Amino acid sequence: MSCPRVRPEKGKTRARRIDFRHVIDSLAKKPGAFCHATLRNDILPDDELRRLWRRLCNHLESDMAGRLMVHALKLAAGYDDISVVAKGMEQMLNPPGNVDLHRLMRFLGIKEKALPVVNVIQHNLSSYEQLLRGKGGSQ
Repeated sequence: MSCPRVRPEKGKTRARRIDFRHVIDSLAKKPGAFCHATLRNDILPDDELRRLWRRLCNHLESDMAGRLMVHALKLAAGYDDISVVAKGMEQMLNPPGNVDLHRLMRFLGIKEKALPVVNVIQHNLSSYEQLLRGKGGSQ
């Protein structure tokens, strides 16, 4: 893995280059923290996603916008081309309506994982009666 060298702008002493793929797993655990993050604009990988972030903030409450952006970045981390996710978000924001992660996933062709069917066998309640009467073992 390689990261390009970053030099500070004129008049500044520090420069940052943050690859969102390095921090997305931590952000996904607390997606609400994104909207107040100090490094938020440095985490967003390009100008297109920064512009989409501003549109999301205008369209949704900041907390919901942050959660949606973190989930979109999590999806983008799995793609080589981030612009695919950006196009999906752009399409989601263009017509007025509901903005949600499920619409973005449908646009990207990602199917939600079905929950497994769990068969639970209920034990016989008479075993408790035996236990209470002292017939359950070591008493």
